[in-house]
Amino acid sequence: MKSFDHSDLHDFLGDPSFRDWVYGRATPDEDDWWQLYTMRHPEKAALLGQARETLLALEQTTILPNTDRIDSAIDSIMAATEPTLSPDSVAHTTWQTGWAVAATLLLLLLAGWGWHLNQQRPVTVYKALVADAAVPMQEVHNDGPKSRLVLLADGSSVVLQPNSRISYPTNFTAQRNREVYLTGEAFFEVAKNPHRPFLVYADKLITKVLGTSFTVRAMDKEAVEVLVKTGRVSVFTHDDEQRTDKVASLQLTGLVLAPNQQVHFNRADGHLMRTLVDSPARLDMVIQRPVFDFNNTPVSAVFDALTNAYGVEIIYDADVMKNCYLTASLDDEPLFEKLNMICRTLDAQYEQMDGKLIISSKGCP
Repeated sequence: MKSFDHSDLHDFLGDPSFRDWVYGRATPDEDDWWQLYTMRHPEKAALLGQARETLLALEQTTILPNTDRIDSAIDSIMAATEPTLSPDSVAHTTWQTGWAVAATLLLLLLAGWGWHLNQQRPVTVYKALVADAAVPMQEVHNDGPKSRLVLLADGSSVVLQPNSRISYPTNFTAQRNREVYLTGEAFFEVAKNPHRPFLVYADKLITKVLGTSFTVRAMDKEAVEVLVKTGRVSVFTHDDEQRTDKVASLQLTGLVLAPNQQVHFNRADGHLMRTLVDSPARLDMVIQRPVFDFNNTPVSAVFDALTNAYGVEIIYDADVMKNCYLTASLDDEPLFEKLNMICRTLDAQYEQMDGKLIISSKGCP
């Protein structure tokens, strides 16, 4: 894309690449360009937001926007606000000013409607997905103040949080996959069946499992999150070009999450970001719980113990740290506190990257 500097709302509304970016149709290069543009021009955040909300208002209630309809509406707005004065047409000034005022009011109304739709978007998309389901669905709507337990026909259970809805079939015999639809937040414990994958559709994110426990949050207007407690899950978007194959496969394909990992799906740009959960929990049962008492223990054994307990991959240079040993009792601390204490003791640092922990160290004498 060539460099330019948009100066008003018309510039953004009339820019096909900007519209593709807002609607999630941008190429990777275009997406990178607009991300960089927003960072380089913070002074235009309000203008960008108004243009985006206007386009989302035109999107109305469909999952995928109708391009012809949106183009036509934008053309009408652009035509209504396009200056047409000529030196010989001074008499038209008042008429044109009236059109400009009317068009401005229209844009403001559309922006307000776009904001309203964005607030309602999770429920709107959920209803559209349920309406398109291949088999009849029954719905549970938790409008109370406490969580609600929902039992599914395959033996799976769902803890549905307040202000959340889930739709599911009476039984799962009519389809190869077990498919449910969610808006809001729910914790799933899925009965294991490697021949019948379990899929959760939440906004434009699809979570696929064969049998495990995880949380899906699809209530915020900007993002969807999946947090894994046990087992492994795969996530991919509704717009994924390989979505059909990923849904049909008996394997976990796409972005695969391990225990104590989570994915953040940004609705605006369609990006998936994998990280660790805020407070990684132990994977072991209480009666099998290890004790993290280390007495001159090689650091390789320390990291192995943490990996086995939390299911988090720890990457470090074994050669550089071969002379590092740890003497400490870390039993009661959360994972990140354990890592902080280890790194302080060994003069090392750690960082998260793609759901893994990367240890940096100069070694030990």
